[in-house]
Amino acid sequence: MSDPILKIGRVVEVSGSKVIGELEGTVEDLHRTYKSRRYAVGQVGSIVKIEAGDKLVFGVVTALRMTETMLEGGAAIAGRDALGEGASDAKWLEIELFGEAVRTGLGENEFMFQRGVVTYPLPGQGIFVASVVELQRIYNRPDKPSVHIGALSQAASLPVYLLTDELLGKHFAILGTTGSGKSCSVTVLLRSILEVAPRAHVILLDPHNEYRRAFPDLAEVIDPTTLNLPHWLLNFEESVELFIGKTEHVATSQTNILKDAILAARRDFGANDIPTEKITVDTPVPYRLGDMLAHIDAAMPTQASRQDSYLKIKNKAETLQQDSRFGFMMRPDETVGDQLAEIVAQYLRIPVGNKPLSIIDLSGVPSDVVDVVVSVLCRMVFDFAVWSPRPVQVPVVLICEEAHRYAPRRDDAAFQPTKQALSRIAKEGRKYGVGLGLISQRPSELAESILSQCNTLIALRMSNEQDQNFVQRALPDSVRSLVSILPTLRTQEALVVGEGTVVPVRLRFNDLDKAHMPQSADVPFAALWETDGADADHVTNVVRRWRMQERPPLLSNTEQTDDGEGT
Repeated sequence: MSDPILKIGRVVEVSGSKVIGELEGTVEDLHRTYKSRRYAVGQVGSIVKIEAGDKLVFGVVTALRMTETMLEGGAAIAGRDALGEGASDAKWLEIELFGEAVRTGLGENEFMFQRGVVTYPLPGQGIFVASVVELQRIYNRPDKPSVHIGALSQAASLPVYLLTDELLGKHFAILGTTGSGKSCSVTVLLRSILEVAPRAHVILLDPHNEYRRAFPDLAEVIDPTTLNLPHWLLNFEESVELFIGKTEHVATSQTNILKDAILAARRDFGANDIPTEKITVDTPVPYRLGDMLAHIDAAMPTQASRQDSYLKIKNKAETLQQDSRFGFMMRPDETVGDQLAEIVAQYLRIPVGNKPLSIIDLSGVPSDVVDVVVSVLCRMVFDFAVWSPRPVQVPVVLICEEAHRYAPRRDDAAFQPTKQALSRIAKEGRKYGVGLGLISQRPSELAESILSQCNTLIALRMSNEQDQNFVQRALPDSVRSLVSILPTLRTQEALVVGEGTVVPVRLRFNDLDKAHMPQSADVPFAALWETDGADADHVTNVVRRWRMQERPPLLSNTEQTDDGEGT
């Protein structure tokens, strides 16, 4: 039996996984002291237990009330009126059940816990605060592979572990408003995983160059100066986006012209181990841009009035060739070669070479082609997995920062090949060993069909009501009420639910070393404006890099010169 000092109420009503409880009249403050430790009473997000014979049923507090409460269907809890007393001081708890345990002895920690509830409590049974010893048993390190990422918010001494295979293999999402600690949470999670899995294969799409500094010893950073995604890697849809673009109505005549030219150019180049007739417009066989343009010239009619579609494609291709920003994609004819195996090996870290993480820095990629780049990367990862032997030998995890940019909810705001590639990984990736991690500050703008495939949700502080409602729909029914605590989460705190955690948990992520902090901290306006830290040379240097498209120096965490440049 539990110590009476921990009893805070009794069960009044049970409805599915939801329990309504009444706080005892003796509960006058927010804490109870037990074995020299203070316990929070009735705090939203805190863990309570209900004794049901030899069973212990555990739940999380989702709401407190002191007034008459209307339930679904119009029924009401009438407070103490049913007992002949006034309802003015009645206090009610709403509890969502998440697991149960069978006692194996008389000690506090002598029980076997399992997720899910089979035996439901009865009205009148006591509600107790879960002790630290019991919480330690519930949140004990699982027998399965797991990673330590933080501590329980209500008991900082208790570590929290996530199940590695369930987290990565069944996809996850990290959601939270700007400033909630999203980037740091991603860093803590990845460093924890890579610490126990030094031969991992992880690709991180980084649109703001935040993570280069966070993984100096573990990551191969690929930026526009080292990015190698030649034009021939694009499939036909992506090629249409590149050579025709969104501004055109993509007339059938233009797409047919481009299709015929690319197919002919691929077959001209050929491949040693593939018959020419097997090569299609989407086969990842190299081709020279000169050959493509030559086929367009050969097919161009002699009448000037019918040359417009041909000339538009030619002019666009020639313009892209002359733009230095597209050098990573528009390869000169003399450098075109079959490098597909080398490109895949570089991005997927095969072999690992002590750097299990590929960071794809997209911050310098031209905005009008960044969607194409992301589409190629996502499709390449999935296609490699599909054509790899089974069982899976090289599982890969793709983490997409600012995911709402590439998989938006509205179809008219998306580049469809990118959205389709992410959707395919979300729906089918588990079968082929491709895990997906979505990071977003605007979950309401994410494609719901893709987010719904993420079986672990890590929700940080979220104050936007639209985002909260969207996340609520994505959560399991048993924990939807917990969305109400999202606006009150502190920085570094998160609510974790789903397959990656044994039970729903409110945790605080581990602290990061300063050397591993991502470059996403808030700018200290007040401190920087106290002195005039820049001069004319600073502006000159920035303008020069701007014109030359050179990467700015990376600021260290501790070093900074007088003009704000890294040393």
